[in-house]
Amino acid sequence: MQSAVRMEKIYKTYQGGITALRGADFSLDEGEIHALVGENAAGKTTLMNVLYGLVKPDKGNIYIHGKKKIIPHPKYSINYGIGMVHQHFMLVPDFTVLENIILGNEKSFIGYGWNIHFGKAKEVIKDLLKKLDIDIALDRVVNELSIGLQQKVEILKALFRGAKILVLDEPTTVLAPNEIDNFLDFLEMLRKQGTTIVFISHRLKEVFKIADRITILRRGKTITTLKTNETSMEEVSDLMIGRRLEYLTSRSESVSTKKVLELKNVSLKDDIFRLKSISFCIREGEILGIAGVEGNGQSELAEIIVGLRKSTNGEIWFNGENIDGISIFERRKKGIRYVPDDRIRVGLSLSASIVENSIMGYSREPFLKKGHFTLNWKEAIGFSRKLIDGYGIKGIKSPFEKTSNLSGGNMQKLMVGREFISSPKLLVISQPTMGLDVGAQISIHKKILELSRRGTAILLISEDLHELMTLSNRILVLYRGKIVKGFLSKEGYDDKEIGYCMTGVKGIA
Repeated sequence: MQSAVRMEKIYKTYQGGITALRGADFSLDEGEIHALVGENAAGKTTLMNVLYGLVKPDKGNIYIHGKKKIIPHPKYSINYGIGMVHQHFMLVPDFTVLENIILGNEKSFIGYGWNIHFGKAKEVIKDLLKKLDIDIALDRVVNELSIGLQQKVEILKALFRGAKILVLDEPTTVLAPNEIDNFLDFLEMLRKQGTTIVFISHRLKEVFKIADRITILRRGKTITTLKTNETSMEEVSDLMIGRRLEYLTSRSESVSTKKVLELKNVSLKDDIFRLKSISFCIREGEILGIAGVEGNGQSELAEIIVGLRKSTNGEIWFNGENIDGISIFERRKKGIRYVPDDRIRVGLSLSASIVENSIMGYSREPFLKKGHFTLNWKEAIGFSRKLIDGYGIKGIKSPFEKTSNLSGGNMQKLMVGREFISSPKLLVISQPTMGLDVGAQISIHKKILELSRRGTAILLISEDLHELMTLSNRILVLYRGKIVKGFLSKEGYDDKEIGYCMTGVKGIA
């Protein structure tokens, strides 16, 4: 089989001395789906950014269809038929869907008077939308879209440009369980039509379902490439981590009767109802899971609880106190912590240092010099190092590095660790393991269970149904802003039944 891409001895060290790639090799056969896996900061995204022209390697050779190429800019890779869909979207938020898709290719649609012929562009894109079975209005502004729809716009953009080699960086992290199978089927269809695909993912079940071969990176080096039908998930996990994984202990089924959080008929309405008469409570030490396809009210629910939004109706009680009129800062002082689903826009300040992000959201007193309003850097640095060590944040030379230097997975660990480390009374977590490798997922899951055993009440919002079923004492399903059904772990979870409720097939009155 002819090689579509061959990368040999690729090295990359960033300013500050962080080495991302140490002579990595990668070979992609034409017409295959090839999975690229490894721990966070293993070098997967950096290697593909080299292929796409976003990162200049220090050394190494790249061959496209057997011919040696130098790729100094993405426009070259696009001309070679390579498209990349990034884990962190590269869309213009204030542009429409249509404008984002044709951006960089406007010359193809120049009409009379050098104006862009948007009607012609729409017709071409509508054919692609139909082929992908995506329902989206082309005139909608991108920053109004859910994360899942923005991901689909990225895929549309790459395919619209004529990509024959498609690099997908964690493409299923924003998809609901019932959407993932359809997406993987779509990739299989693309492959049969001649598209060659690189599939970067931490979700080994998906990797084994879709990939022909698997290349494993560890600490910037290529460990091996295996045929999927000649290996196992256990072998791949061990090769990724470099050690045997220690898996989860079971959750506690014994929950206190003390109510920590209670919502009473909470609603949120702007142009439409985002939430409709939501009522539930979470008890001390309980993990309550919220399942739902993205865009059914999960983000709004979390934001109302932590104070980022004000509900239209209803009451929120925390440890017996109505907290409706209390600020975000006061809620944090009372012991409420929040891990949002979007680490880039909400969770972290990428231009700030790692140490500054470590102490964000905390009361100033622990980090101020006595009698002064000057930051006690010794205390702040000690706190950040505790986070770095405790949560396995890698690729750091100094706590004063910009947070933007971290890989996506290590950003996630930083954000999660900052909220977990104070042993909160209530923890609201949305997508806690998004973009994390298998070992890091297990580590975070263990810390969630540890917090639960110490009495923290936890609201866990996740689109990973396996994660919800593994950790939660109860699961509530949100559909179009309403709780349509609840499930108990002690009665045994049925993933198909939960999935039917998530998509409105069952549970609707």
